[in-house]
Amino acid sequence: MEEEFVIRTVEHGTLPVLRELAIKTFEDTFREHNTAEDMALYRERNFGLSTLEMEWQEEGTVFFLAYTGTDAVGYAKVRKGEPLEALQFEVALEIERIYVHQDYLGRQVGKILLQACLHHARKAGYKTAWLGVWEHNTRAQAFYKKFGFERFGEHAFVLGGDEQTDWLMKKTL
Repeated sequence: MEEEFVIRTVEHGTLPVLRELAIKTFEDTFREHNTAEDMALYRERNFGLSTLEMEWQEEGTVFFLAYTGTDAVGYAKVRKGEPLEALQFEVALEIERIYVHQDYLGRQVGKILLQACLHHARKAGYKTAWLGVWEHNTRAQAFYKKFGFERFGEHAFVLGGDEQTDWLMKKTL
């Protein structure tokens, strides 16, 4: 029997679930490539409950959780944010995060979350979706390319105290 995943938008009461999943998936994805100090600093700055609540309340921001049964196994965040100079003439929505619990990688959770983000963007009238992906995360780059995203630039991403490079990728909707 095929596993069924359901996507729900995050409500205020599910912010603690989002926080727990965000920490777990981020650490699983990047722990081996970064120092414990940088990981702790990033976690402290970005995954505190009050920080997530402020982001959740930000106009134009939506979080999605993927569930199988009662278990949250992946999440995504989209946000209107500030327009990038390279996209200044496009009506663009940023897909800021898509993370899947490592036990569910390769089981279509990322695909379903990405489809939810793109559906939301189209419904809200956006013409372009864009994102940043770490230059060394070839798995994620291949995933986004499969769905029609193309590289159009790069920018700095600071993880703790370490400045890294993210590829910028976009897709016309």
